[in-house]
Amino acid sequence: MSEPWNGPRLTGLSQAYWQACALQAAVQTGLAARLAQGPAELEDLSRELALSRRGLHALLTSLLTLGVLTKHGGLYGLHPEAAPFLTPGAPRDVSNAVLHMADMVCDWAKLEQCVRTGQPVERERVTHSVETPERAHFYRAMRDIARQQAPGLAARLGLAAGQRLLDLGGGPGVYAYTFSAETPGLKSWVFDLPGAKEHFQEEAEAHPEAGEVGFLEGDYHQDELGGPFEVIWISQVLHGEGPEECERLVQKAGRALAPGGRLFIQEFIMDPEGKGHAFAALFSLNMLVNTKAGQSYSAEELADFMALAGLAEIENLGATRENSPAGIIKAVKRA
Repeated sequence: MSEPWNGPRLTGLSQAYWQACALQAAVQTGLAARLAQGPAELEDLSRELALSRRGLHALLTSLLTLGVLTKHGGLYGLHPEAAPFLTPGAPRDVSNAVLHMADMVCDWAKLEQCVRTGQPVERERVTHSVETPERAHFYRAMRDIARQQAPGLAARLGLAAGQRLLDLGGGPGVYAYTFSAETPGLKSWVFDLPGAKEHFQEEAEAHPEAGEVGFLEGDYHQDELGGPFEVIWISQVLHGEGPEECERLVQKAGRALAPGGRLFIQEFIMDPEGKGHAFAALFSLNMLVNTKAGQSYSAEELADFMALAGLAEIENLGATRENSPAGIIKAVKRA
């Protein structure tokens, strides 16, 4: 039985951002990274990180109460279960995702305005060629999440030697590199904006066993995708677009597929009846705050995009990972 709704529960939900901001501050200040190296006392942490004693003590106590930290004999440390996720560069590190969430806090504070107007938060435009800390956090967060999702997917998708695969909007190319490493003889390309190439090149170092993986510079809003490809993988791209643009993009992917080729769409799949994963529904609010027309889509809506593109054998493959808010929809181009 779920916990009953009452005043304290609702108040706690309204205050949940306090916990989020505390965790974000731990990463932003370098506290989490320092404690990943080993326990330390308050005074030493204050001096090493150039943090006020008052502010640091309040943050340490909050994180200790939340269970993120431990304290023994005056020494603060990361909880052993949390440490692998807050150690920079560790295989399961989520620090970049935490920083990406922190970058959006000020915008999310304007959610009421976005709901009233249906428009995203107004912000200064930055060209795609300019690298900003926020953009770096985004690419690295997407990279780290993909690193957890990608392993083992190649077999599930039925990838094979000799196929040509396009990772559309693939950024750092984690999926393309992982698929190629797990499928000898697979040729893969990542199609994305020029600004993603630096992160794509960095990712190559993490996949020395990967086969042939190339980078195609382009804007999928304007450019054709080339091909033909036996497989096109579109992961977490459509939620940034409105329905009309999703239709156009899936149709464009369909044109780039070889006859008999397969299109896979991975997205946070929302249940409009409220019975699905809460993250997928909340992510639609994130798209409201951050994009002109983006949203989370239901499995039925994603399947409709594929059907309108003339694709057949449409199938919902289910969650990418157990309990994941992301799922995969498959379709085949008629031979």
